[in-house]
Amino acid sequence: MNEIDRWIESGAGVQDGLRLLNIYAPNRHIEKLVKGDARRFGYLLNDALLPFATAAGQLQKRDAPQRSSFRENWPFLSEADCPDELKILAADKITAWQNYVDAHEELWLCTTVEECFRTAKKVIENFDNNRKILSEFNHYKEHRHILGKHPVFKERERISELRGMTISELMRKHKNLRDAIWRTEALIRSSDKPHLRSAREERIAGKRRQLAEIDRLIADYEERRQKRIEHH
Repeated sequence: MNEIDRWIESGAGVQDGLRLLNIYAPNRHIEKLVKGDARRFGYLLNDALLPFATAAGQLQKRDAPQRSSFRENWPFLSEADCPDELKILAADKITAWQNYVDAHEELWLCTTVEECFRTAKKVIENFDNNRKILSEFNHYKEHRHILGKHPVFKERERISELRGMTISELMRKHKNLRDAIWRTEALIRSSDKPHLRSAREERIAGKRRQLAEIDRLIADYEERRQKRIEHH
């Protein structure tokens, strides 16, 4: 047996696992998470150290209980009547969690106050988004209807409103959105209130998605108008 095998056979204790982590697969992020809450994050030690085990150790790994997969936790995502918004949030949740993990690791590499501020803000924003999505998933899983508090639902409502507009209203909305994007981009370029940059960029992204929908609706209108002309 090697050290990892002996660690597995002895019960995979946290303290010895942390010692082995620093020898075989140093990772300050995992170390901090495990030290903060070993019951919740102890599995990270297993994931990091088991690749270094021999065949005997790998056999015990195979017999160990497995964590549930994303789809197993949220089975409604595979159902035909699952709301589109929840499917969008599923992709966002994976991204938000990965961004959170990456930014958390980057915190240890910051060398200036400004870097710490930007990185900590990224950690908090992605953690917050992940928790909002989790609330939506838990609510739907339990009650089978949408909670609707995540910002994605408000955006979907705005896009739904666009589909009820006349062509002249769509043209005005198109101009207003382009003007609003230009103004917000100008604020970003001016470095005014840099702490609002990410919120402004998110606002621009939402307006661009509305613009894309308006462009699609206008193109659809023009196509139908052209067919009517050709028909007559």
